[in-house]
Amino acid sequence: MKLVVPHLGEPATADARLIRLAEFLGIECQPLRLASPALQWAIGSGSDSMDRAACIVINPRVIKEWMDGEIPSTDFFSSLLSTFRHVLVHAVNADSFDSRLIAALSGGQLQGVLDVQDSGAPFDMAADSRDICESFAGLSLGSASPANDRTFPGGGTECTRRLITVGGEAFLVSTKREDAEILFVGSRNVSDLDAEPGDGWLTESFSRFLPHAMVLRHVFGEHCWRPTQHRASVIVDDPLLQANYGFLNFKHLLGLTELHNFHTTIAFIPHNFRRTSAKMAKLFRENSGRLSLCFHGNDHTGGEFASTDSGLIDTMLQIAERRMQLHSELNGLDCDRVMVFPQGSFSIEAMDALNSHNFDAAVNTVPHPRQQEVRLTLREVAQPAVLRYSGFPLFLRKNSLKTQATEIAFKLFFGIPILIVEHHDVFKEPQSLIDAVNRINVAAPGIRWSGAGEAVRGSVLGRRAAGGTLQLRAYARRIRIENSSKFPERIVVEWTRPGLARSLEAVRRNGVPCADVELSDSHVRVSAVLEPGVSEVFSIHHQRPDATVGRMSFGYSTRAFVRRRLSEIRDNYICRSPALLAATKTLRRSLRH
Repeated sequence: MKLVVPHLGEPATADARLIRLAEFLGIECQPLRLASPALQWAIGSGSDSMDRAACIVINPRVIKEWMDGEIPSTDFFSSLLSTFRHVLVHAVNADSFDSRLIAALSGGQLQGVLDVQDSGAPFDMAADSRDICESFAGLSLGSASPANDRTFPGGGTECTRRLITVGGEAFLVSTKREDAEILFVGSRNVSDLDAEPGDGWLTESFSRFLPHAMVLRHVFGEHCWRPTQHRASVIVDDPLLQANYGFLNFKHLLGLTELHNFHTTIAFIPHNFRRTSAKMAKLFRENSGRLSLCFHGNDHTGGEFASTDSGLIDTMLQIAERRMQLHSELNGLDCDRVMVFPQGSFSIEAMDALNSHNFDAAVNTVPHPRQQEVRLTLREVAQPAVLRYSGFPLFLRKNSLKTQATEIAFKLFFGIPILIVEHHDVFKEPQSLIDAVNRINVAAPGIRWSGAGEAVRGSVLGRRAAGGTLQLRAYARRIRIENSSKFPERIVVEWTRPGLARSLEAVRRNGVPCADVELSDSHVRVSAVLEPGVSEVFSIHHQRPDATVGRMSFGYSTRAFVRRRLSEIRDNYICRSPALLAATKTLRRSLRH
């Protein structure tokens, strides 16, 4: 299947951006220069040069210029609809030509094009639109703009579906004519995937991005990239594994996870590896489906992984790994090879070191290195993980209050794991956390709650190739693939990121090196056949640095020890006492002056 995009000369801006969006979604595009021979080939009756299942894009500006301002004939539309199973109409204007073209193309089901009448009104997704709007069905978001957004009057027939409306008027419409489906998007333009949107981009840019993505995913189905599963985890930073830490009581937490159906990952500070209580270790071992661990720095000193000293970072990582290995031997608890950065601070050198130490991924609230503030592109925002920092996957998280319905829908749509960050103090009044968990479970009843490690390992996009092979795009270093069918599944797993081949040592399947590997500087692919009902782990392995464990200076270790104990005093005593907390704040203010 291909997306056919007619053009005169170079594709129009909106069409060029639509092509880039389609390619981002894994769809093959075919620009089609409009001239008489090309027209006959593209939409000529009985032509076998074009796949009947393909989709053609209609940009009214292109048709107007090509037809010298005349509306194509009835025979033109009949031939078009007999050649293409889907037609996507976009980049519309509220003028006479576009209105007449839309009316003719829809067979009178739509009456034309109008400017948005209710400026600032939200876009309302129909409750029964899940087949096209997917996770956004039933939601309202965004803000319509007269500069970009248009509506289509009419559509009150059984062959017409009003999928998205603005102020009660149709913005995204599907109509059926003959054997073809025509989808009309009321947006003048398409977002640039390589632009850097602002913080409120989902509201501001909704109409220029998501309706087009929805239509393309609907038309091309399993032949474009889509999530293979949905994952979520609540990550609580810092606590010791003792019965109580600050406002957190682990038995109460376990009860909440069971009552409301979620999983909690403790971002554990390796410094505390000798301080886990036997009862809490037993609680975690017996409830691994609800409670798990991942790395949270090493000593959790101020910005320790924001250092640009590669030697120091390597030493800290080796110490952290050794500590968690000893923790596992003492308590029988595994720790996911996922790094949550203390205080959200990291450097590119830290990402490079995590890569060479074969961590699966990093998780952070902040999407950029410390003191190197950058904005992510729309392309990066719409992928499961950010790969711009040494090619090492960075998965992003937000707190409960920011995990709202539209944010959840966006992550579900693009296969981004839903990671919630909290600290012990949320359990003083945990309702905000419970509300966020409930929103997730309502939006995705079948979502898989798991530890942060399983969440990132399950963040895989898949598409079906023409020959039936399932292509899988991995983001974490290590991924888990399941074949839940009753038949063997031929798969191709790929990791794509800059400089991937420079330090690659092996690609492994369940720990065994793979022979059938395709390698270039920016990607690695491995082919395999999965038997029915199996779950297997595929991973890439990099050459590790010298395994000799270094040591930190006595002064550093002393400062780290004092910092940790003071932090625990704050969390266990000061935060729990209003009088002490108020006195501490007063002291801080006085010291600033």
